[in-house]
Amino acid sequence: MGLLLTQLIYQVKTKRWLTIMNQLEEHQTMTALELAEKTRFTERTIRSDIKEMKLYFESSIVLIGGDTGYHFSFHSPVHYMKKKQALLDNEPLFILIDQLVEGQCLTNQEWAEKLLVSTASFARIKRRLVQVLKEHYQVAIVSRLNQLQGSEAAIRQLMYDFYFTLALYPKEIEKKVNQLSLCPSSARFGKWQLDSLRLNQWGYVVHKRITQGNTLPINEGYEESQQKLAQVLDEGIKTSFPAQEKAALVLLTLNEDQFLNPLRQVEFIHQFSLHPREKALIQEAEHRVDHFFEEMISLMHAFFQLPSHRGAENRLVDQSEETLFFNQMMKVYVENKKQIEQSLFVQFDLMGSMALQEWIKRQVRRYVQEAGYCLLDGTTKSACLQQVTITNKSLVLGSTSVCLSKIPETREIQQALASWMSHFSK
Repeated sequence: MGLLLTQLIYQVKTKRWLTIMNQLEEHQTMTALELAEKTRFTERTIRSDIKEMKLYFESSIVLIGGDTGYHFSFHSPVHYMKKKQALLDNEPLFILIDQLVEGQCLTNQEWAEKLLVSTASFARIKRRLVQVLKEHYQVAIVSRLNQLQGSEAAIRQLMYDFYFTLALYPKEIEKKVNQLSLCPSSARFGKWQLDSLRLNQWGYVVHKRITQGNTLPINEGYEESQQKLAQVLDEGIKTSFPAQEKAALVLLTLNEDQFLNPLRQVEFIHQFSLHPREKALIQEAEHRVDHFFEEMISLMHAFFQLPSHRGAENRLVDQSEETLFFNQMMKVYVENKKQIEQSLFVQFDLMGSMALQEWIKRQVRRYVQEAGYCLLDGTTKSACLQQVTITNKSLVLGSTSVCLSKIPETREIQQALASWMSHFSK
C-alpha cells in the first residue's frame, strides 16, 4: 500500500489486514515468519488474522497452508476487490478529506453526528487527520467550522493525491474518482506533449479551487515566461483559467518522456527560461540534464511550488525541498533513460504456418529477455526506442532488421539476435 493510503486508514485491524493481503498478493507464497518480518506484526497475530480473512473473503481467494507457509491465489478477483474495498466503507478519514476539500463547514459536534460517532471519538479522528495533513502537506484544520488552511499549492497537491493516486477507495468515493478520470483529452498542444490523463485530473482540481474562490498567487516579474507557458495550453484547449493557472497546469502535466532527448531539454529552456537568454545557454553536454532540472525547479517555484510532502524515506535526511525535488527528478530521468536503453520495440514480419510464426516469436522473446532487455511489441512506437523487425521472408537490407531462414533453428535465431544486439549497442 502507498504511504498516504496507509496513513488514512484509521481502524487498526483494517490496516493490518490490508498490509498482510498486500504482501500475499505480491509474493503469493510466504511463511508466517516472513510475513512477520515484512509487516512487523507478530506471528500469532498473523495466524489469527489469516483465519478471519479466510472467512471474510470467502470463495474470492484461495489461501491455504499454515506456519510452514501460506499460498495465496485469486479465485474471483472482482469479488475479492469488492470485499477488500468494503473494509474501507466506514473509514472516517476518507470521508473527512473528501468533504473538507469540497468546502464542507461543520463544527465538531456536527461532524460527530454526520459520522455517527461520539464527540470524543471524533476528536481522536480529527487529531489523526491533523497529524497526517501536517506531516505530508503542511496543511492545517482551523476555525470552529473545521476549514483547511495552507498554501494554495499544498491544498491542491492534497486534492490531487487523494483523488488520483490511491490504490483503493471506499465505494462512494470510488464512484466519484471514476467520474473524474473519464476520457482523457485528445487535444494537441503544438510541439509540447502534455499527459492527457494528468491534464484532466489537475484540470478538475484547478476548476474546483477556482469555483471555491481560490486561485494561485501571481508572481510579478515572470510575465513573459508565464504567457509562453499559457500559450501552450491555449493551443490545445480553450479555458477561462487565469494565465498563472494555465502556466502551472502545463508544468504539472508535461510528458517527461519527451525530455529524454537532450535537444528537447535545450529547446524547452530557450523558450521558457525565467533567466536572460545568455544565462539559459547550456555550456557543456554533460551538464544539460542538471541545468534542465534546475530550470524546471525555478519554473515550479514561480508558478506553482515544489512538492512539500515527504515520504518516510526522506524525513531523516537533512535536505532542502529543492535538493529533494532535484534528486527525485534526476532519479526518474535516469530510470526512464535506462529503461529506454534496455528496451527493444520488436515487430514481426513472418511467413509460414501460424504454429511456426508463434514458435519463432517465443524463441525471440525468450532470448531477448535472457539477454536482459525488455521486449515491447505492438503498435506503439517511440523515436527513443531501439526498433527491430524479425523476418523469415526474403533478405531485407537495413540495420533495423534481423533476417532468418524460412524455417530457422533455435541456434540460428540466437546467433542472429546476438549479432544484431552487438551492432546496435556499440
